Parts: sequence; C-alpha cells; structure tokens
Amino acid sequence: MREGERAGRCVVEEHRYRRMFASSPVAQALSDAEGLFVEVNAAYCELVGLPSSELIGRSATVHTHPDDLALHGSVEDLMAAGVAAERSVKVEVRVVRPDDEIRWVLLTLVPFTGPADAEWTLAAALDITERKEVEDGILLASRTDQLTGALNRRGWSDYAVSVVDDNSVDTVVAVLDLDHFKQFNDTFGHAAGDKLLRDFVSTARECIGVDGLLARWGGEEFVITLRNCDRRGALGSLEALAAATTPSGVTFSAGYTLQRPNEGLRHTLDRADALMFQAKRAGRNRMITDAPR
Repeated sequence: MREGERAGRCVVEEHRYRRMFASSPVAQALSDAEGLFVEVNAAYCELVGLPSSELIGRSATVHTHPDDLALHGSVEDLMAAGVAAERSVKVEVRVVRPDDEIRWVLLTLVPFTGPADAEWTLAAALDITERKEVEDGILLASRTDQLTGALNRRGWSDYAVSVVDDNSVDTVVAVLDLDHFKQFNDTFGHAAGDKLLRDFVSTARECIGVDGLLARWGGEEFVITLRNCDRRGALGSLEALAAATTPSGVTFSAGYTLQRPNEGLRHTLDRADALMFQAKRAGRNRMITDAPR
C-alpha cells in the first residue's frame, strides 16, 4: 500500500472513530496525561449536566463529589496498576450535577494512545444510581429492626462501632430493658406490645438527640450509644426518657458506663449489660452506673 493511500485510510478511520465516539449512547471522555479532558461525547455531557465547553481543558474534579476527590487523586496509581496487570480499571464515584443532584457512576478506565504517542485515558461512564439505591435499601433493611425502625444488632455492629473511635473517652453506652414487658403482652396482647415498643423508640430518639444511636437488641432490650457525652449527660438523657414514658406506665431498668481509654466499644457494651442486670436485681425501674476509673 502506497504512503498516500495509507494516510488516507488513517484519516477515514479517525473520522469514523470520532463519529462513533460522538454518537455513542455510552458516556465517554478522553483525558490527557495531566488528567484534563480533551474530548467528551454528548452522552457524557448529559450525564454530568455540563456542556463540553465547560469540561474541555478541565479535570473531572469539576463534577466529582467532595468525598470522592481522594479517589480521583489516586486514578493515576490505579491506572498504572491496571496496565501492569493488563486489565481495565473500574471505580465507583459520585457526580454532582449543576442542580446539586448526585448520581453514582461506574467508570471503566483504559489506556488510550493520543497524538505523538501521548498516554491518555479513555473513560466509559455508566449511571448506576438506581442500582446503588436498591443496594442501599437492602443494606438499610439488613441493619434495621423491622418493627421499630431502630438499628438492629448488625446495624449497631456495622454503624455504631464505625463512628465511635476506640480511643475516645467521651462515649457512653447504656443498655435498657423494659420492665414487666411479658406481663404487658400477656395482659394487652402482642399488637399493644408492638405499639409500646414503637412508641418507646420514638420517644427515646427525641430524648437522646443527634449524637445518640438507638438499637433494639432483641425483645424489649435496647442499646443507646451517646457520643460526645459524659456520665452526667447520659443520666440526664435517661431521666428524660423515664419521665417521658412514665405517664404511659412504662418503666425500664438501665445500666450505663463510659467507654474507657483504649477500650473497644463492644467491651463497653458488655459492662453496661452487666450493670443493667444489676438494676433488674435491685428492683427494676432504676439506672445504675459503675464507679469512674
């Protein structure tokens, strides 16, 4: 093939590629070695809600969720690892559109040879927002008590432990057990017992505030985790809860304790549980804590 024919074929192939890129229903973007967009198609502009004029010459940080900026900064290292392993790189990130709508996107990143053999990156973006919402719904259901809407044991283990630092000394854990709940159920029926539990959870949430986490541990037993709190503050919250539930005839026994330095939250929970049983044995309808250390 003569040189002129070869050059002509290259022009035709490049023209065909550009048409395919521009008209592809898959959102795609090309970035140079500096991570700046050099080309985006219409589907990509529609996905991120920005025209090409506001994307070309800028990086993906223009529409990346602030919590995902660290991941964006690691793309170069991820690409290097992908090239070494001869595979594409897939990452899930959040896109913030101009109207502040957040969309989850699965990015598939592959190396692309640019002009003069420059190392570019081709990104194919798939909107996975609906899938993430379904996954989040399933995860929430698995962590939530169906009757009351409080966290369940798994929810407490996954969430409470993750938000409370093991080295903190400003977290209180309380274990509560409703007094004579079986008797209440036998007298008024399970429907009334279920309503009592739901009402108790609603009242407890109001009393513990935004720094409190509430979990139904099973039956009529609950765990309250109070962050940024000391014993005095915890006692105040528990007394407020007792005062709010007393008119309905509901009382509870509680044990509460402060998380100790270098102590895992589960150990704090075990100590609060033992204190709750002390409250039960002492006659119920009371709150017991241990001596400060």
